[in-house]
This record gives sequence, structure tokens and C-alpha cells, in this order.
Amino acid sequence: MPQEVIELLKIAPGLNYIDGTTGGAGHSRMILDILGDSGHLYSFDQDEEVINRLQGHNLKNWTLVNENFSEIYNYSKESNIEINGGILLDLGLSSIQLDDPERALNFDSEYEPDMRLDRRLSLTASQVINKYQEKVLADIIYQYGEENKSRQVAKAIVGARPIRSCRQLAELIKGLFIKSAHGKTFRIHPATKTFQALRIFVNRELDVLEKVLKPDLEVLMPGSRIVVISFHSLEDRIVKNAFRALKASGHAKILTPKPLVATEEEIAINPRSRSAKLRAIEIL
Repeated sequence: MPQEVIELLKIAPGLNYIDGTTGGAGHSRMILDILGDSGHLYSFDQDEEVINRLQGHNLKNWTLVNENFSEIYNYSKESNIEINGGILLDLGLSSIQLDDPERALNFDSEYEPDMRLDRRLSLTASQVINKYQEKVLADIIYQYGEENKSRQVAKAIVGARPIRSCRQLAELIKGLFIKSAHGKTFRIHPATKTFQALRIFVNRELDVLEKVLKPDLEVLMPGSRIVVISFHSLEDRIVKNAFRALKASGHAKILTPKPLVATEEEIAINPRSRSAKLRAIEIL
């Protein structure tokens, strides 16, 4: 939804904007095209590889920041920056991360499950899978993956330890589901929710999202906007509730009474956009 993002951010020359999830920098480049030579864009990404890939594209009004977007307000204060334009958060994984076999985010990877988007984090998915108690593991899979078979999945994982690769984990879970499927086919891979849960838990994704959606009004100026694209119900619920709370407090107005979703044409080009929901607010 690139056009919707640009319209809702209401990009104007001379203002400061933040892309909190840079990835392949598609949104960053669209913002810079409109800003021209005035204004400034600060592109954050916790993944050092993402930032390193962009270092050669130096522009006077583009600053790359190798930090999680939870540090947006701290960085702005320390750098004496007023966010008078807006903040964009696209919470989808970038192809850089999905295609990296060592990061082990996909079902076919022969690498040990890692799933860290920031290599500076200490906890890996492998440690969770191979060391956590069965009940704790089941709770993680249920809470962060909304997996109804979380108890069965956790029991199967514990019984198959040690889990050495993502492929081994995915095939283990797939086998568990096939036994109870009675010949039914699967629309999505049976391990999807478990992989999602592990990635969210390891990267503390919901915690950092909640943090950035409690804006620091010392640096986020009136008239600025926050635009968020989420990709699953846990994220969207946090965004929706946070925006409602900001509206109730009198600090913001909601620009999207209902979330915007991708068109059929966009889904045909980018199937991953099928689950995307876009919400936006303006700070008062």
C-alpha cells in the first residue's frame, strides 16, 4: 500500500520523518523523493546487515540508524530532533531477512534455528526450543502464535530434542498435523504459527511495538503522524488499542476508522500483502 502510506504520512518538505523499519528501503526512498533536498529522514533498522547495504547511498538529508525502532524517542532526544513530520512502521519481514539461511526464518533452512533480527540479542530460537520447559514452550507458542495445538507441538518438540535445524522443526510439526488432518490439505504450512511465535518471542516484537506506540510528546510534535502496517492479529490489536487510547486521552485523532487493506491488484503482485492492515493517527 505505498500510495496510501505516502498520503497518510502527508509528507511535506522541510519536516523530519522516521522510517522505523527500513528493510529494503522502499518506503524510505519514496519519502526521500518527495522531501527533495529539504527536510530529513531517519531510517532505523535493528539489523546491521540492512544498514550496511545502504551505507553507500549517502544523502545529506538521510541518516541511517542501526537501532530497534523502540529507540526512536531516545535517539530524537539525544540528537535534539523534533519529529514534526511522522513515523512509519512497516512490521513485515524484509526479503533480506527471509532469504538469509543463517538467520533461519524459513522452513527449509538447514541452519540451527536462530531467528534474531538483531544479532546483538543474546537469546536464540534454538535455546528456546531445546532448553525451555515444555509448559513454558507451549505457552509461548500459544500466546505469540495463537496456535491451538500448542501443547501437542511443545510435547513433540521436547520429545525430539535436540532440534538441529529449521527444516527438522518444520517437518516435526508438519508430521504432527498430518496425523490429525485426515487427508485434508493445508492452506499455510502447519509450522507457520510456531515459527511466528518463536520469532516474536526472541525479538520481543510486541513489547517494542507497545513502547513506540506510547509516544513521547516532547519530540513528537502536533500535526505529526504515525502510520503502521501490521501483518497479524497480535500486532494489529496492539496498534488499534494504542491508537484508541491516544484518541481517548485527547492526544491524537484517528485517520483510519477501519484499517486499510491491500487491493486485489497489489496482492497479485505481492502475495504477502494479503494480511497487511494499515492504521494511522495524527498527533494533536
